[in-house]
Parts: sequence; structure tokens; C-alpha cells
Amino acid sequence: MNIVDIVSSTENYNLHSHTQFCDGRDSMEEIALAARNAGMEYWAFTPHSPVPVESSCNMRMSRMDEYLAECSRLKSLHSDVMHVFASQEIDYLGDFWGPHVDYFQKLPIDFRLGSVHFVPNQDGVLIDCDGRFERFSGYLKDGFGNDLRYVVEKYFEQVLNMLERGGLDLLGHFDKIAGNASMSDPDIENQEWYESLVDDVINHAVSSGVVIEINTKAFADKSRFYPAERWWGKLFDAGAVLAVDSDAHYAGKVVSGRMEAYDRLRKFS
Repeated sequence: MNIVDIVSSTENYNLHSHTQFCDGRDSMEEIALAARNAGMEYWAFTPHSPVPVESSCNMRMSRMDEYLAECSRLKSLHSDVMHVFASQEIDYLGDFWGPHVDYFQKLPIDFRLGSVHFVPNQDGVLIDCDGRFERFSGYLKDGFGNDLRYVVEKYFEQVLNMLERGGLDLLGHFDKIAGNASMSDPDIENQEWYESLVDDVINHAVSSGVVIEINTKAFADKSRFYPAERWWGKLFDAGAVLAVDSDAHYAGKVVSGRMEAYDRLRKFS
């Protein structure tokens, strides 16, 4: 598959979704049927990849063959109207784990979505900084010594390192840390140092030829996208190729936020 060709030719695609193989709430079959009924021409499954740390959100390596077999079945089932792709949302944990490692490079998948969820604290312990703010707030206090700037800078450092290591085709929600960080400090995205981190990611992604995702999952509940809408002008100025993805975890949300994102994107075109 060629992601650039897909996102340049139609809005009826989605390249980021989760099902029963990780933290999704519905089965692949239910999600695929909902995508088909929504008029999708291209749909990708991207379970949170196996990771060598404890995580209830990530799929088990032992289920990979089962997952790939189900992808193959659904590809055939829906081939008359919709292209179904097998992928992974691959967590970058450091040089030892990410889209660049042999395991993911040799997997028979159609493309690689790279994302950061885990941030190493000052002692090098990886902590999942995604998810509910209440959990993040506890981790910020007990795991990071309430050093919010450290968490944010380290998160973006992980994103930049992932881009430099390579192996990914699509960059997922590159400023997702802002969701929780802005609840701790509502002014954080206004800081010059924060904007500089955003600029670095955009420049590295574009120069690497990586497609940048606009993730719409949080729009319905929080009225925000990742990356934040305030940075979209920078994306267009840099010549970024964008993919609008719902990051669906439920069949009922396969297109959640996508129409609103496209409506806002049109003012840049």
C-alpha cells in the first residue's frame, strides 16, 4: 500500500483503529462492518504492539498469528468494496524497541504506525503517560517528582528519537502528551520551549518522509485534536502529508471527529 496515494485521493479511509486484540472494545469483525457501512474505502487495524514491559493495553506477541489471520479473513470478506490493511501501532520505548527493530520490520504487515505512550522517568523507568488524567497525575507526582516539563520534554525526545531511528510510515498523535500535561498546566502549550519541541517534530517528520496523523479520537469529548489545531498551519507550511484518523476503539466511533477535522483543514487548502 502507499499511504500518500490513499490520503491524497480520498477522505474515505482510516489508518488507526483498535479492537479486541489490545484495548479496543469491539471485535475486528464488528469494526470492519461498521467501517464498511460508513463508506470507508480503506481501513487499517493497528493494535497496540507487543512491548517487553507490563501493559494491559498492548497485544500479546503470542496472539500475532491469530491477529494476522483475522486480518486476512476480513480482507477477503470486504474486498468487494473496502481495502483492509494489517498494521501495528508500534510503541517506541528506546533504541531497543520501536518500529525500527527487526521483529516489526519482518512482520508481514502493510505499514507501520509509530507512537509514543511510555516516557522514561529520571531513573529510566518507563511509565505509560497516556490514559486518564487521574492516573497521569499520580505518576507525575510519584514517578517524575512533579517535574512536568521533564515529562513533556522527554516525551518529545522519544518522538524525535523514533523518527531518527526510522522504520515507521505514519506518525501517530505526536503531541498526545499535551492532553494530560495541559490539565496539569493549562498554559503549557503557550510556552516558547513547547512550541520549539513541536517545530522539531514537524521538521524531522517531514524531512524523513513520514506521514503525520491528525488524530480525532478526543474531539467528541474534549474538543481537541492531536496534534492540536493551533499547529496545523505549521504542518501545511512545512509541506507535511497528513492522514486523518479516528483511532477508533468502538464500532460506533469509526468516523468520530473525522468530518470536523476535514472541515477545519479545508481553510488551509
